[in-house]
Amino acid sequence: MRLLFATAEVSPIAKTGGLGDVCGSLPKALAKLGHEVAVFMPFHRQAREWFAQSGAPLEPALPTTQIPWANWAAEATYLRSTLPGSDLPLYLVANDHFFDRVQIYAPRADGYDDAIERFAFFCRAVIEGCELLGIAPDILHAHDWHTALLPVYLHSGLRGSGPFRNTRSVFTIHNLNYQGIGRATQFASLGLHSRYWAPDGVEHYGEVNLMKGGIIFADQVTTVSPNYAREIQLPAYGAGLDGVVRSLSFKLTGILNGIDVERWNPADDPDLPSHYDGDRLNGKALCKRALLREAKLRLRPKTPLLCFISRLVDQKGVDLLVPVLGRMLRAGAYAVVLGSGEARYERALAQIGAENEERCRVWIGFDDALSHRIYAGADMLLMPSIYEPCGLNQMYALRYGTLPVVRLTGGLVDTVVPFDGTNEEEADGFGFSATGSEELYTAAWLGMLNYRDSRVWRRLQRNAMAADFSWDRSAGEYELVYRHEV
Repeated sequence: MRLLFATAEVSPIAKTGGLGDVCGSLPKALAKLGHEVAVFMPFHRQAREWFAQSGAPLEPALPTTQIPWANWAAEATYLRSTLPGSDLPLYLVANDHFFDRVQIYAPRADGYDDAIERFAFFCRAVIEGCELLGIAPDILHAHDWHTALLPVYLHSGLRGSGPFRNTRSVFTIHNLNYQGIGRATQFASLGLHSRYWAPDGVEHYGEVNLMKGGIIFADQVTTVSPNYAREIQLPAYGAGLDGVVRSLSFKLTGILNGIDVERWNPADDPDLPSHYDGDRLNGKALCKRALLREAKLRLRPKTPLLCFISRLVDQKGVDLLVPVLGRMLRAGAYAVVLGSGEARYERALAQIGAENEERCRVWIGFDDALSHRIYAGADMLLMPSIYEPCGLNQMYALRYGTLPVVRLTGGLVDTVVPFDGTNEEEADGFGFSATGSEELYTAAWLGMLNYRDSRVWRRLQRNAMAADFSWDRSAGEYELVYRHEV
């Protein structure tokens, strides 16, 4: 099949989270199955900087093209490269007015939030680029609200044009809480017939809602874990769209994300001071020694080392962690923290680190190589997410034999088997359900107690490292969704 990916992010070129990781890895796994895959993304400032630093090839694909629609027009410059680590074509849509921003999703310099117009332009540019380049996809795979208009445009008449005559659409929800919501006046910029301004279109309580349009008009809808597919049909997790999702659940499939198992491999990770695998765990002890030295923490036998690696935002459960992290330290643990985000969380965690400098180290910011060393050196990962569509950190931790302590929500349910004292044959972490600090503390405390039993702990580590989170598995499930439509 000929597959076209449209996405706002591609790792490592420009990303803010899991969306970029998916779109940087899944196309390569699908190509291994024999499919032709092309990827379109905006040429963000971050992408320009990445190409300048990496020296990766980048060349013009088409002359600058004016793209008129609705009551306005904008110019697109098309650049061509290859998806990193592959020979798959990657097309980047350049327009400095829309995409030369300090951050990928930043508003205009004057403060006006033009997200609706920006990504309407990107979707129209993808369509124009396919027509000019002769790309005729069997499947158009749109990712998150930024490209949700593509299934809508297909429905609204785009299938009447040559390249898209036989195209079917798949729309993936990466995070339902971010929906592409705009004012009613912005509907005119979409170039859609007025019939799409309706409750069964992109109108949602008097506002534009691009995510809603993608869900309604895509031929198939996927999301990033089976449990999240169930959760978003409930009012508590549906972010106002649970009714829409429930009514269309017949075309919804939850497919668990994967990770790059070559980049995340403790047996040959170049960022680690020592290598190891599930059968030879001595190297992990050496990684822990090295991490403690780096964190300026003294090595003490049988002392569990906890870690927290995250964006410091409400979703990640920082509110649950801050009140009990000090108690965990007093109960006999060490901890290292790596992350950045809301200033109040940065200050709170930094203060805990300062008050417990012999047992805790807090790094504000993000360092990819350091994150690898933390996953390898820590004993447990704390992940108390309020909601988590899929989650990747717990997969990285499991891969490195670091047992996750997770709130059982979203993809965390699909990836972590909590230890209950009777299931050591399959368990690989610890879990809790309620959104409370005490529940997080209890789950971490149980982990700390079990850490003292080296036989059980080694068994849980081996279970963790044996889990299969490769993209090959996920790609096979996506292939089944595609074949449903062709």
